[in-house]
Amino acid sequence: MPRRLAAFLHAVAATCALVAVASAPRLVRADFAIRDFASTTTALTFQGAARAVLASDADETYALRLTPAKPRTVGSMYAKTKQLVRGGFVSEFTFRLHTPSDVEMPCQGVDHAPATCAKRGGDGFAFVIQNHDARALGSGASQLGYGGVLNAVAVEFDTFHDAESRDPYHNHVAVLTRGANAPVLSSHDGAIASSVDVPNLADGERHFVRIEYTPVFIAENVVHKSFRSSAHLLDLMRDYKHGLGTLKIFVDNLGDAALTVPINLGAFLDLDNGRAWVGFSASTSRSMQYHDIQSWSFRERLDELVVDEL
Repeated sequence: MPRRLAAFLHAVAATCALVAVASAPRLVRADFAIRDFASTTTALTFQGAARAVLASDADETYALRLTPAKPRTVGSMYAKTKQLVRGGFVSEFTFRLHTPSDVEMPCQGVDHAPATCAKRGGDGFAFVIQNHDARALGSGASQLGYGGVLNAVAVEFDTFHDAESRDPYHNHVAVLTRGANAPVLSSHDGAIASSVDVPNLADGERHFVRIEYTPVFIAENVVHKSFRSSAHLLDLMRDYKHGLGTLKIFVDNLGDAALTVPINLGAFLDLDNGRAWVGFSASTSRSMQYHDIQSWSFRERLDELVVDEL
């Protein structure tokens, strides 16, 4: 082959390779960090009672108020851009749940003695991963604004004991899902796990949460005191042949998880190329409180193995 022709063909091959690389689909990260909800309303959807409110007169910062301290309200908020959740993620947020001192509320649970009556705000809120509707809003009261949403996983921060939901205690964290084809509900019959080993969520103080999902199961986590799983997990796995990942929830103490559960978001949910909407929901009933999210960040993890699968 003449030297000039060989050089020409080599140049053409190199050009074609560059075009192929340039035109190949690229994964675009959808990470974000919100420290003030005043300027993010165009990037978020607000449903029900949820809205941005002035949280501090001192620095004029705005919080996401999922519900006001009024009876029987419900609200939700989601990021408009779907996040890549199948490959793992880290989401961090701060929240404050508080009730005005002049609000009348019923006694908590079976405690009706006036001297010891525990009047707690209700009902709590949830961090929700769902691929059902960009403006999903579930039922209120004990359903915390996520109950009834299809194709979803809820990490609930529950502050009021509901016997019909089989809550383990009035102050707990739980992970609930019924898979892709059934609505998630607050009943603990559909809980993968729950933990009462958390601070008082409704004490009016600012609390910090980190939620970590890794698509690989880490065997050492099984012996950690926060590890929990239920018989419901076996029901979810019955029709799947897959491995499990690990979901960790930290509350205030970043050195020690409050709850660690085995889960596989890519198998349990019907995702959009590994993506889903993420956000929050909350509700009140006879008991009520402000459900305020004060900051929120989400960071995707794109491990090489996971990228290859996508």
